[in-house]
Amino acid sequence: MIGVFNNSLPGHEALTPIQILDEAKKLGLGGVLFGNIFSAVPDLDPAKLAEIGQAAKEHGLIINAGAGAFNPARPERCQALIDAGSGDMIKGMERVLRAMPTLGAKTVFFVVGMIEDRDDPAVSWDAQLQGVIDGVKTLAPAIRESGTRLLIKTHEEISSFEILRIIEAVGPDLLGIAHDPVNVVCRLEDAVECTRRIAPHVAQVHIDDAYVTFDGDTMRRYLSPLGTGDIDWPALLALVPDATRWIEFHRGQFAMPVFDKAWLAAQADTTLDEYRQLLSDTVRNFRSGRELPDQKDVYKRLTPSMDWLKARA
Repeated sequence: MIGVFNNSLPGHEALTPIQILDEAKKLGLGGVLFGNIFSAVPDLDPAKLAEIGQAAKEHGLIINAGAGAFNPARPERCQALIDAGSGDMIKGMERVLRAMPTLGAKTVFFVVGMIEDRDDPAVSWDAQLQGVIDGVKTLAPAIRESGTRLLIKTHEEISSFEILRIIEAVGPDLLGIAHDPVNVVCRLEDAVECTRRIAPHVAQVHIDDAYVTFDGDTMRRYLSPLGTGDIDWPALLALVPDATRWIEFHRGQFAMPVFDKAWLAAQADTTLDEYRQLLSDTVRNFRSGRELPDQKDVYKRLTPSMDWLKARA
């Protein structure tokens, strides 16, 4: 199944959730993932959720959703969940989990935060990770009773090693992984090796591509059409053949200070082999003199992505 994030469809801002489903069907896609359920149904109204779910069934589409950030140590990142829980973030996420069956979704994913949260002295990163662990444990009854699988996303602020430690702490019955390979370069991880590590827990894969090259003394991530970047997608997808596939177009061009001693020392999980591979790719790309991929119109990546995936389905 090849699906698409709602915000990766051109003109999505002006479309209702039902119209998003219509557009995905026209494109011959198999599903829609609403990146943040609060953007689609801000009040989680059961009637609206059921209407969207019924439309998805009629179109023969799979539907899933995200819940934004879930980080009890940083409530400022989680206002929608707090509002949904009448001031209680955990209760807000419980409402989301229990709403998913009405929508027809089997999973809901979240991110821990943003890349700058990792190094914010106001709230230690360890405290944020522990907050996620404690939060997921508290959500155990809602996860089990709703039958909705909670997924943590491989996002730019968190390493796959840290995600695995969270899963070990809470149990794989409570938490799986929404794997977004273009993000792992931000933590100096090779996309294929990262996938090999986390494969048993991956429920869905977010599809995009990334090209890395030097920007001064930093290694910068540029997004590129699927199959034109540095990710070995055939090898990666072979490791998680049963995971649902969602096209998601990213926007951020993150830069990593790969020669900065203090920054490198803070990347405690980095392996020498993966660091070497990423630097090798970056040097090769820099020497090639290749024109940088267009970063302005992300929707130009849609047709190439669909064509590439359908050719290998």
